[in-house]
Amino acid sequence: MEKKFRFTQLKIEKLPLPATGRVDYYDLEQPKLSCRVSKTGNKSFVVIKKTESGNVQRITLGKYPDMTVHQAREGSVSVLNEIRQGIDPMAEKRKRDTQKMTLAESLEQYLAERKLKTVTVKGYKYILKNAFSDWSDKPINKITESMVLNRHKKLSKVGGTTANNSMRVLRLTLNYACAIGVIESPPTIILNNARLWHKNKRKSRVIPSDQLKQWHDSVNGLTNHKAKTFLLMLLYTGLRSSEARYLKWENVNLRKKIITVLDTKNGTAHTLPIPNVLMPYIKELKLLTGKHGFVFSSDAKDESTKVRKVMSVPKRSILTVIDQTGVEFSPHDCRRTFATIAEAVNLPLTMIKRLMNHVTSNDVTGGYIVTEEETLRAAINKVASYIQAKVTHKENIIQFNTK
Repeated sequence: MEKKFRFTQLKIEKLPLPATGRVDYYDLEQPKLSCRVSKTGNKSFVVIKKTESGNVQRITLGKYPDMTVHQAREGSVSVLNEIRQGIDPMAEKRKRDTQKMTLAESLEQYLAERKLKTVTVKGYKYILKNAFSDWSDKPINKITESMVLNRHKKLSKVGGTTANNSMRVLRLTLNYACAIGVIESPPTIILNNARLWHKNKRKSRVIPSDQLKQWHDSVNGLTNHKAKTFLLMLLYTGLRSSEARYLKWENVNLRKKIITVLDTKNGTAHTLPIPNVLMPYIKELKLLTGKHGFVFSSDAKDESTKVRKVMSVPKRSILTVIDQTGVEFSPHDCRRTFATIAEAVNLPLTMIKRLMNHVTSNDVTGGYIVTEEETLRAAINKVASYIQAKVTHKENIIQFNTK
């Protein structure tokens, strides 16, 4: 078939599909206009123009039949006029496309370009859906400082933490949009200028020392062994809730009494000795979940992989302990209690940071210290000995057995 002819709707419709690759056809009425046909059946109207440097510039106008021949000719005239005026049509097209970007699209693009934990991604999406559901399909350039102020005021009535967390997700989304040129300035800047961010109150709740035995006995009495071991692991190791829950058996060495957490908050692998007192609980748990990937696996399976999912935070068991003891606590309070006890038994700050997997990059001296496994084991068992002394009322217990 002739490669050059006067484009009509009927002729474009009847253009044959190539066996491989793509074929270009050219319009006799508008020589710079072509129709590119691919083997997949796509037919696209394209303007082809040589630049002063001799390179060929291709600007896609649209696809047939969404764009008619008449619209393609009009579009080609417009594009060629822009080129003659020194305007880059592709840059203008990208600018027009990005200006249509919605809040939800901006977050999705931001998440796609960042390596974030699954739980973080879920959290960001949840906040956007929960706090800004009516904005998700709104073009970002339509979100104003006034809208941000009003929404911040509304969220603040729920709570300062809720407002801060919600606005932080909005801010990172809008900052990203600003960085890629969708908007000139993020409207969330008004919160900084007006000093409207709420001051976060750092939590200090721990399991009281004089109620540690009562709490420990209640946890030990739980019939749910996974929940029991989970709470005791948090207390005796100081792990974060998510670090413990997503721990896999392949990263637990019962012979060497070592666990390695890979998916940590600061992105570094965290290897930790298992306290002696915790070993019987973990060995018994191995009989329950050892055939599954997660140490704290649930009974539910992923529909696609048929693999056991990770256990949720055992809220029912936590409420049972609270009801029995009157000690209000959360999983993170167990971690905070571990750190408090570590200080009480006079562990050095660098050791506490190492046990807690806190970053010490800003500490020049700390950066030179490489803590050996047996030193860590002695330290974590010292914390365990303190706890055991409290729960058994044997204050003279010293447990340094590292075998």
